[in-house]
Order: sequence, then C-alpha cells, then structure tokens
Amino acid sequence: MSQADPFKHFARALLPPDLQVSSLARLQSLGRSHDVEQGEMAELNGQGHRWVVFLSTGAAKLVAHVGVDREQIVCFAFEGDLLVLSPASHAHYALHALTRCCLVAFPAEEFMQAATESGEAACAIFNRSLLALDRAREKSVVLGRKTAPERMASFLLSMADRIGEPQGDIISLNLPMSRREIADSLGLTIETVSRQLTELRNRGIIRTQGRSEILILDTVRLRDCAALVSCIT
Repeated sequence: MSQADPFKHFARALLPPDLQVSSLARLQSLGRSHDVEQGEMAELNGQGHRWVVFLSTGAAKLVAHVGVDREQIVCFAFEGDLLVLSPASHAHYALHALTRCCLVAFPAEEFMQAATESGEAACAIFNRSLLALDRAREKSVVLGRKTAPERMASFLLSMADRIGEPQGDIISLNLPMSRREIADSLGLTIETVSRQLTELRNRGIIRTQGRSEILILDTVRLRDCAALVSCIT
C-alpha cells in the first residue's frame, strides 16, 4: 500500500481523529520521514538517542549487532508497526529494510512529552506499545520453551495474523524475509527451517510456492503444531 504522506498515515493509524490541531502539529514537527531502500539500514541522526519509529510502508527487521560479525534478529516489522530503537548497551540495534520502506522517526523523549499533552493520543500510543510488548513476550516463550516444530508453526501463525491474506479457507503468506532470516529470528539453523517446512508440507498443512509464498491450508492443525511438544502425529 502506497502512502504519499507517512506522517498522515501515522496520524490515521495511531491518533484519535478529534486530536487537537496544536497537538497534531507538535507531533508533526518532531517527525522526520526516511526512505530506506531494500537491504539498507535506516540512518537516523544521533545514534546515541532513543527513537520512536513508525513504519509507514514496507517490511523491515530490527537487528541487534553483537561484536563484529554476529547479529540477532529481534523482530520483523510491517506497515503500521511502531518500534523503539534504543541506544547501544550490550548490543547495537539497527533497522534494516527487507523491502523498500518509508518510515517516520521521532526523538523518543520529545515524542512522549508531546503525546502526553493529549490524553487521547497517549492512550492510543500506549495501546500500540502494549501490542508490541505482547509480541516480544510471546517470542521469548517461543525461543525459551518451544521445540523447533513448535517455533516454526508459531512463526507461521504470527505471520498469518500480521500479513496473511485470506483466500477462502486458505491463508496466503508472501514472506519478505529469507529462510536464513527466519532461522536467525527463531534461533534455528536454515537446514532446520527447511526441514520443518518440508514436514508441514508433507502433512498437507501448508503448501509452498517458490521461495517466498506459503499457503496455510489447515490453520487448526497448524495451531496444534505450535502448542504440542511434537508436531508429529
């Protein structure tokens, strides 16, 4: 979906329609639009500061860089998501575009101060932040307690909820990330990800088309796979 004005998209997606003009103008004065090409990193001025980032179009990955050649994908982000980029502590965090992206970045402290001037805006942003927290908490359970089959099934269900396109009883996924990136985000090897997809395909739960499109044929059985100790029946 093309968004000619990223800030207007942000306002429509997160802010109440009756927000005072002065509050809206204050937030707009803080936002800076950035176009990020596929494979590039979002360059934000002042990397030592915390940023609130709204992804207006495209798909991206939030990456924690540890050392010189190690990284961990913290999460995937899609159109309409709100992210927080914090200053480096034990790792350096960066936002990398999986597809061409357009985003709006706000300096976090000024953003929160401006948002709290309007109770309605603060409530809407708080609710979106809680959604991001819920996703982060669910992922910690996936990485900490679930088996490889459960992780793969949980990932597909998460993608179905976020970017899935229903086609009758089937859900179509056009994944913008590579299988290596999926593996990294799930703490698995790329070989394991391929095996789990093959297992799900052989059982008639999914169908793959090329490297990026996955059709979920049986959501109920996929949910069983995400919850059970083993995906094998």
